[in-house]
Amino acid sequence: MTTLLLWEEYRKDVPDGYGLTQFRFHLKQNTVAIKPSTVLKMLHQPAGKMYIDFAGDRLSYVDMETGEVVPVETFAAVLPCSGYTFITCIPSQGIEHFLGAVDAAIRFFGGAPRILVPDNLRSAVKTFDRWSPGLTDGLNDLATHYGCCAQPARIRRPKDKALVEDAVHKSYKRIYAPLRNRLFHSLQELNAAVEELLEKYNSRRMQGCDYSRVERFLAVEKPELLPLPGERYQMKRHALLTVAPNCFVQLGRERHHYSVPSRLIGNKVEVIFTDTQVRIYHDGSCIATHMRSFKQGGYTWVKEHLPSQTQAYYEYSPQYFIDKGSKYGPMAEHVLRELFSATDRPAEVYYRSAQGILALARETEPELFLLACKISVQCGKCNYPFISNLVKSKCQGYLMLQEKDEENQASALPLHENIRGAQAYK
Repeated sequence: MTTLLLWEEYRKDVPDGYGLTQFRFHLKQNTVAIKPSTVLKMLHQPAGKMYIDFAGDRLSYVDMETGEVVPVETFAAVLPCSGYTFITCIPSQGIEHFLGAVDAAIRFFGGAPRILVPDNLRSAVKTFDRWSPGLTDGLNDLATHYGCCAQPARIRRPKDKALVEDAVHKSYKRIYAPLRNRLFHSLQELNAAVEELLEKYNSRRMQGCDYSRVERFLAVEKPELLPLPGERYQMKRHALLTVAPNCFVQLGRERHHYSVPSRLIGNKVEVIFTDTQVRIYHDGSCIATHMRSFKQGGYTWVKEHLPSQTQAYYEYSPQYFIDKGSKYGPMAEHVLRELFSATDRPAEVYYRSAQGILALARETEPELFLLACKISVQCGKCNYPFISNLVKSKCQGYLMLQEKDEENQASALPLHENIRGAQAYK
């Protein structure tokens, strides 16, 4: 059956009827009219879906420092039951910016729909399949966070996304057009203008209706949205890392280090991290959780993760050694205080010397050790090498010097009545 054959049969019955071109036009209109529509507004359940897409044309702003024109992507989301629309500009269609925009849309609506329906964007769909499209981990995580699910629009089914494309088309007229002659110097400034026009767009009476999009949204759709969780969504990133010999893994551009139980040294671990938290998994089990730190080259650890000898090292501090020394007497404590009193070098420089002094305290007779400490204080040389030499020599040099001083004092001339003083010579 062809259109030409139908037209010929039609002209036999109606000789003065439509020409072929007009006949084809009206035949097409009749076909559309009798075909069931899949985009009727009444078919959409309140809070059932949220359609997501990007506008084809891009807005821009001028960088004040470089004078460069910076193009941006325009993100649109619409709730089809009410037509309530969210529009914002983002730097790119990359996964991080895309998920941030979806999160902002859900927050704008004040709740989540049952299903997120993105167009077949690379940020949303990683494998394109007509029957079972594969979603990106990021979009799945976001949907799980808000208690909903995601289902991309069908490939080559324009009616699936007609509403969001209609919202984009109308945004050209209501938002793009008023902004075409305005100059913006930042993305924030541009979005402020978009937000102002978007509010007017949602508040405008819809054609053929006595209500606006926002009025219908508040009356019908908002009460049906899923409630927002207490915490905002944070994008999760994944990394497969090997635990270093020091039982740490290095993460991010800041090259910060996070501890892992020492039994897993040399093993592969999966790290899932956000801007605030780091979780480390091995064989599907979470074996470490840390707060995210952006300190360049820094270390974040849990004491129990470290080997026993390393745990002791991380407990070290000047006060740690001073407290240990106080157990051997006030003189030993005084030596260690003097050792760490220097301010020209970091305290860590003196840890090994302090360890040596405490080792001498454990291995030496208490009287000899305390005498060595006393001598070091008197000489102003409170350090391990000096005290060690005193202990090795059993303080003989000091004792001999002390005996000599006593002999010199004993050999001094005694005072008696025959010795004249200065008064006798006046």
